[in-house]
Amino acid sequence: MSEARDIAIAGTGAVGLAVAWELLQRGVTVAVIGPRGGEHRGQASRAAGAMLSTFSEIEPGHDPARVAAETAERLAAHDLYPAWLDRLGVGPARAGTWVVAPGGRRAWLAPIAAAALAAGHPAEFHDAGEVPGLHLPAESAGALWLPTEASIDSLALVEALTDAIAGHPGARWEDAVVVAVDGGIVTYEGGGTITAGQVVLAAGAMTGSLLPEGGRAIGVPPILAGRGVSLLLDAPGVPLEHVVRTPNAAFACGVHLVPRAGRTLYLGGTNRLTISPDPQRRPSVGELMALIGDAVALLDHRLATAEVTTARVGLRPYTIDHLPLIGRTGDPRVLLATATYRCGVLLAPRLAALVASEIEAPGALDAHPYRVLRPVATPEPEAVISGAAADLIDHLLQGDGHLSAQARAELAAFFPAALQALLARPGSTALRRLWQAAPVPEAIPSLLSLTGRPGAGQ
Repeated sequence: MSEARDIAIAGTGAVGLAVAWELLQRGVTVAVIGPRGGEHRGQASRAAGAMLSTFSEIEPGHDPARVAAETAERLAAHDLYPAWLDRLGVGPARAGTWVVAPGGRRAWLAPIAAAALAAGHPAEFHDAGEVPGLHLPAESAGALWLPTEASIDSLALVEALTDAIAGHPGARWEDAVVVAVDGGIVTYEGGGTITAGQVVLAAGAMTGSLLPEGGRAIGVPPILAGRGVSLLLDAPGVPLEHVVRTPNAAFACGVHLVPRAGRTLYLGGTNRLTISPDPQRRPSVGELMALIGDAVALLDHRLATAEVTTARVGLRPYTIDHLPLIGRTGDPRVLLATATYRCGVLLAPRLAALVASEIEAPGALDAHPYRVLRPVATPEPEAVISGAAADLIDHLLQGDGHLSAQARAELAAFFPAALQALLARPGSTALRRLWQAAPVPEAIPSLLSLTGRPGAGQ
């Protein structure tokens, strides 16, 4: 059965729902296609810690142009959030984030503080022992207090968006999994279709799989997926009032604890590249070991006695240049709202406003840094590999390992040459194929794991 609508939204994560809600507020009728209930396996929004990280995602090696573009959009989202939550009937965000630096990494706090201060937001340096409610390791290098960074409960947010949309007279919700988007036609499980004048595809890491030829014919760049494992803990012995996180490290967003209702803590921090995302795949033992090991070693040894109540996997979508994809594709009927990586929940109200503006005034996003049809340059392999040496060491040490400063420097110098040789050697076909598909720092752990596998050279 086919039913015509003005705007169809394919995807029911935080960004897709935010777009639908924004359009409804502007008087546009919408059809939302995607699961309304159930486990939502693989969906990044429902597995997210929902840290509203305006500044704390910044790393020392980030390109200044990228930092400027991303900080501007995050600040715009930050300013929208209070009124947005109020309209949805969601309680205010929990203010305050502590960024704690493990031993030897105090310098990683500096660019975060600099960005906050440049934007007129406070950033205060403290000794690690001043973080309330936490027993940080004695070797921790320091802490940064960001009182204007906040967090929310991502499950509460998507539930509020779901209720608001489902109860709106201008909305129709098709509770089914989207299987394809072709022009203005959305096909969902069971063979049903919805035809719309315009389709907003907000399916996260699965976006490419829903488009003909992966979207290449309409100018959609490759969309990668980072598997993030998260846990909900019953941790009465760790009474936190604010987010506590480490800086980005080991190709991930840093291990983090986010207070939820009662004595529940959200624990997250893993990131594993996958070029074949499988929403049904559950957390692996290795992922859980890495996450829990980092939390106990870098944040608080008492977490070892916390009880695990829930484990989830989220597939974070991102591009080679690590910027979102927002707006019109080469097919004017198809728009994207995806590739938000680790900031989808934060950016949701801002991206919804941008997409709605593009629908109302085609061409409004033609100069925006997140536009779908921007040039996405493939990074130079040498620069990616050399810049990732420190993260690779942290990945191998898994938080609680230690090396002398000299050993770290020697390994950092050795790894780039070793990885280049590995990619160039005869019989490394599988490794080169992976690198060509995902020439990003996050691919480096996968290159190492592939190296010793039987058939890796085929």
